[in-house]
Amino acid sequence: MKANIAGLVSAALIALAFSFLIAPILPIRLNETNSVPTGLYWIQKTPAPYAGFCLDEKTVETALQAGLQLSSGECPDGRETILKIIFKATPEQPISFAEDGFMVGKTKMANTAAKTVSRAGRPLQHAPYGQWTSGVFAISTYNRDSWDSRYFGPVPESSIRYYAKPFFLFSE
Repeated sequence: MKANIAGLVSAALIALAFSFLIAPILPIRLNETNSVPTGLYWIQKTPAPYAGFCLDEKTVETALQAGLQLSSGECPDGRETILKIIFKATPEQPISFAEDGFMVGKTKMANTAAKTVSRAGRPLQHAPYGQWTSGVFAISTYNRDSWDSRYFGPVPESSIRYYAKPFFLFSE
């Protein structure tokens, strides 16, 4: 029990130090959500496996109605960027979305079937099923409850604010 409390206190102190001392200086993002592994991510301008992007107003409203909590941040609406693994659809590697989830090329993506009810018990509407040969998709295989392209479809490339690579993960 004491070890758990000490761990929580340590994590809280690290988060505070990061928020006020490190983040304003270094290109680092602390991810505390469970859509991707929690930890620290290097921010960069060149493409990387993860991207931080802003959601459009309609998608934000839908997310809030579903019970998603969005912190304040750098997006035009004052909300935080969403950090997800991204996949680019191409004619050689199309992205398909069906009742059982996403396929990228010929690879079935685990944990990507859309749900009808959010964790908060609110109804969810999934994006249209189909196949794409262009576009960027935010797909979390890490968490089956993730708010990602299964609910809002492809992400406009113009909404990507940065790319990210994990460098210190608290969970995998």
